[in-house]
Formats: sequence, C-alpha cells, structure tokens
Amino acid sequence: MAEQMVQRNWRVLIADDDPAICTLIDTVLRKGPYEMIMCNDAESALVAVDRQGPFDIIICDFMLPGISGIDLIERLRGKESTRGVPILMISGHTNYAMDGRAKNAGANLFLNKPFTISQLRSAVSHLLSKREAYFGAQNL
Repeated sequence: MAEQMVQRNWRVLIADDDPAICTLIDTVLRKGPYEMIMCNDAESALVAVDRQGPFDIIICDFMLPGISGIDLIERLRGKESTRGVPILMISGHTNYAMDGRAKNAGANLFLNKPFTISQLRSAVSHLLSKREAYFGAQNL
C-alpha cells in the first residue's frame, strides 16, 4: 500500500499591533497551509514562543508597543528555540536604513508597508523554502 503524504501546516507567529495588518496577513495566509498565532505586542510574542512554539516563521512589525520589533528580533535570536527561525520584519517607515537595522538585528527579510499580497506570499514562501539553511537539516 502506498504511503499517503500528510500535508503539514506551517506555524506562523505574527507580532503587529495594527489589527488591519493582522487581518490582512491572516486572510492571505489562511488560503495556504498555515496556522497563525497573532500577538499585538512583543511581550506577548515572547510568551507565545515559550508556550505555543515551535514556529516555522515569525513576522513582526518594527513599531510595537513596549519592546520594539528590533529588540524582539534580538531577543528571539538569543533564544535557542528561535535562533534559526526565519524572521520577516515589516514596517510602515520608508527610511532605507530600516532594512539594514532589521537585518543587523537578525531579520532575514524586510518588507515596507503597504506591501502587496503577492509580496507577502513571495516573502513567506522564500523564507520557508530557505528554512533548512537557517535551521540546519537536523532541526527540521
């Protein structure tokens, strides 16, 4: 008897305090094999990582109440469980230095808001396709 392929859902942690952005991301990704956990600040994202992880990808905003998105990324990179998880940072700031700051903190990709549905899907697909390179084959 042939083995059946089991399609897994990619677990996505989203940290953004803008309900419209969370709804947009949820609407776009729900059409694919994704399970989303939404957090409206960095502190709740850190709690979710500890209590609801592991996650396959993390999407976070630059501007979050309390701890900034940059600080969140630095904390995530310091945790064993999220050290290699691909991170997509999003921001409404159009400052070109944001991309560099995000990547220096540990983000793998940066998207400016407003982004298109196609850009979001492409960024998430790209990060998940490169996941083995971030994690290493032994951790998949």
